[in-house]
Amino acid sequence: MPSVTQRALVALTATVITVALLAVLYWARSIFIPVALAIFLAFVLGPIVAWLQRRRLGRAVSVIVTVALLVLTVAGVGFLVTQQVTSLAETLPNRRDAIKAKLAEAKSMFASDGNNRFGVLIDDVTEALGTKEARPDGAVLVQTAEPSWTTRVQAYVDPASEVLGQAAFTFILTVFMLLRKEDLRNRAIRLMGSGKITTTTKAVDDASRRISRYLFAQLMLNSTFGLIITLGLLLMDVKYALLWGFIATVMRYVPYLGTWIGLIPPVLFSAAMSEGWGQPVAVFLLFMTLELLCNNIFEPWLYGRSMGLSEVAQLVAAGIWTFLWGPVGLILSGPLTVCLFVLGRHVRQFEFFVVLLGDQPALEPQVAFYQRLTARDQDEASTVALTEAEASDPDAVFDSILIPALCLARRDHDDGDLDAADLRYIVRATREVAEEVNELRDPWTGADQRVRVLVCPARDEAEHVAADLLALGLDPNRWEVKVAGDETLASEVINQVAEFEPAVVVLATLPPGGVSHARYLRTRLQRQFPDVKLVVGRWGSEEETSENGADATDHTLAATRKRLADLHPLLTAKPAGAEKSVPESELIGTASA
Repeated sequence: MPSVTQRALVALTATVITVALLAVLYWARSIFIPVALAIFLAFVLGPIVAWLQRRRLGRAVSVIVTVALLVLTVAGVGFLVTQQVTSLAETLPNRRDAIKAKLAEAKSMFASDGNNRFGVLIDDVTEALGTKEARPDGAVLVQTAEPSWTTRVQAYVDPASEVLGQAAFTFILTVFMLLRKEDLRNRAIRLMGSGKITTTTKAVDDASRRISRYLFAQLMLNSTFGLIITLGLLLMDVKYALLWGFIATVMRYVPYLGTWIGLIPPVLFSAAMSEGWGQPVAVFLLFMTLELLCNNIFEPWLYGRSMGLSEVAQLVAAGIWTFLWGPVGLILSGPLTVCLFVLGRHVRQFEFFVVLLGDQPALEPQVAFYQRLTARDQDEASTVALTEAEASDPDAVFDSILIPALCLARRDHDDGDLDAADLRYIVRATREVAEEVNELRDPWTGADQRVRVLVCPARDEAEHVAADLLALGLDPNRWEVKVAGDETLASEVINQVAEFEPAVVVLATLPPGGVSHARYLRTRLQRQFPDVKLVVGRWGSEEETSENGADATDHTLAATRKRLADLHPLLTAKPAGAEKSVPESELIGTASA
């Protein structure tokens, strides 16, 4: 077990590496953004290149044709969008009076008279924002010199040259990624293979196919979404429909919030330009209807079942990528998150991405149940157990959640990580949750001859709860069950067996420990009552052991119940007092864990 110093060193190392990686991504974003865009385009264009290759075209020709189509599409859409942006910039100032009138109308809808407090608030804010600060008499107005034409040109040339340079780098990198796909794949396999070439090859190929198929389907769906928005706005006579459709297409890559962001510009523009409120409402309904259809019909059809991404993780990832790379990072956050998640599902070295980004529970049910009990949150622990019981059955929950939780509590208590008070709380809460789970069991039916069973906890209260779990799972129509108290002396157990006269005695033990005491108790019972069948329940243990002198040793409650069920017809078939006539070979090993 690693020491505290080792754990602290690992945590410090992980923190330093994470901070350094984020710093490099931010500082070198001018390099990483084109690389990320090139990877995204390579995944999106990969299916098209593969389709052309299957049509007997060579790799180089297929890549050239695909890239040419991409360039023509981007150039055409870019030209039209640029035209519309220019026209919009010239139109809005000419519609100043109409926009002011619409704003006044919107204000009157919320504040119909001057006595309305909301209307007074709007007037005060408008006055505060619109009032110019009076300049005192005699004040000197200092006018700064206008920048030279070279400075103005440089202010435009520098950003434009950076964007064009990144675009050229992205274009060239995408072409070479498509041309050298196999070489790049083999290098990735060499780095991640760790000697397992076959397994890594299958994982990388599967991950790349899934990512490529997903991103291509996403591109088609988002493009169709923008196209329908454009056509719908054209039918509604909303100007600059192509611009709004382009914005809707791009913003739909932003997880969960993209559609809402994309509908704001056309709705506001329609509200400012139209005579009434019918058109902006229609635009809003168009976006919402189409988004509902995509989310509930087309996305499940195209993507199959959910990718398994957590909503919170996607939103956090969007915030991180936006902080690192700005608007480009916001748009790429969805594809980048999907790539990392799929890579984590298929490549062992990146499994931590599944934990960070997935929507599956990070903890197994038994660990989650125990973790909530250690936090003294019995309500959530009960929810975990009841949810599993409804999905399977109560008996399975006893073995898969409650018994492991008791074993974990015993282990942590022995290691000094859990004090006696917390152990008592966990044991008591587990017993109460077990009763809740047992209420979900179907009612017992039928009647049969009852056989007496005495269940003896080997040591403490945790084993007493385990004995209660076994008792809850036995049909009262077939079994008369008595659970001995915990911390009972061996002599007291002997007296209880003599008084109760059971046909079967079950010794309940839980790891860790308890073996020596159970062995001692078993020896005493075997000597005093040789005709009583002894079953040792080493529940929760994965060790395949058996106790000499016991008729059986089981490692799960289900195995013990099955063993008792197999013993029942043999015990009830004999006349009273004739248990000795049954050969031992018929009773031992009739059930297995």
